[in-house]
Amino acid sequence: MIRNLNRKFQDYMRPKRLALGKWIWDRKEKKEEIDLAKLKSILFLRYEGKIGDMVVTTYMFREIKKKYPDLKIGVVSRGAAVDIIKNNPHIDTIYEYIKGKESILGKKISDEKYDLLIDFSEILRVKDMKLINLCNAKVNIGINKKNWKLFDISIEPEKDFNWSDHITRRYECYLKKIDIMESNKSYDLYLDTKIPVEEKIGKKEELTVIINPYGASKHKHFNENTLDKIIKYLLEKKCKIIFIYYPKKYSELKLFLKNYEDETIKLPENIKTILDSSKIIEKGDIIITPDTSIVHIATALNKKIISVYPPKGGDNKVDHLVWGPLDIKNKMIFCEDKKNVGDEIDINTFKFEDFKERFESLEK
Repeated sequence: MIRNLNRKFQDYMRPKRLALGKWIWDRKEKKEEIDLAKLKSILFLRYEGKIGDMVVTTYMFREIKKKYPDLKIGVVSRGAAVDIIKNNPHIDTIYEYIKGKESILGKKISDEKYDLLIDFSEILRVKDMKLINLCNAKVNIGINKKNWKLFDISIEPEKDFNWSDHITRRYECYLKKIDIMESNKSYDLYLDTKIPVEEKIGKKEELTVIINPYGASKHKHFNENTLDKIIKYLLEKKCKIIFIYYPKKYSELKLFLKNYEDETIKLPENIKTILDSSKIIEKGDIIITPDTSIVHIATALNKKIISVYPPKGGDNKVDHLVWGPLDIKNKMIFCEDKKNVGDEIDINTFKFEDFKERFESLEK
């Protein structure tokens, strides 16, 4: 009951906090236009910590450097998303975001005098408004921000792009604002060659299948019944199987895999970061995952993918269109819808016949 009351209170207070934050931080000394001939630096705000979002953004870094090779690119990031870009040659500076330290970070960035700031937020929280204001870039670009003083340029939905467009189409709109009209939308992932990786197992001609059982929440994890079906099917197909996982899931997965006495099933012991998992994905032929961050990593590494999505585009109705695989040759499966209002969608309710059909199409 207390939790429910607290949620209602937070829901009541949220718009008031945002309105107060906008009143304080939605201001800019002067509006400026971008002089492309003099553009020397761009700052990307990408500190949500979301791995998939960062992977998709990598194509923007490359395309900007292609046209403006001497331009400085800075990225504000945090968590595992930093690993995605730490070896990227197109990025000059990475700033670590620490919640509650916006003033320190904003002052540091302000001193470096960025020409252009790119923000991707659909909804700005107060701390976001504060950081953008304190960065003090000459020009700020945001999405759906035409009624904000803080932003000089707004990317407009249903005009510049549609909400149902693939996310790369939305990001392309930012590039067009700086006169990059055509772009290659393939993602980049630069792996650290020093990271140890499990060698391929079994015969060279056999398929190596990488399975990631985990999604962003427990309702988006493959359960034991789903994993059992997938494993038995792949063993019948004479495939090699390698699992990747969140570090905290290693013991749970190891215990589950004790049920299978088969040398073609491999569980690497030392996955600590997303780059460790990426190095293993690089060795695979087909990637199976319920998580879009792994979809984007596998896409960057040009792998065949089977991914599972909520039906009807999820809560936003367009998730599979916006965040699906970039390459249409890769295969999506949809689980069943929730039964009642308030229920969670269970990713395990997809039809296994659909899975087998998708897998066999990728074998060819």
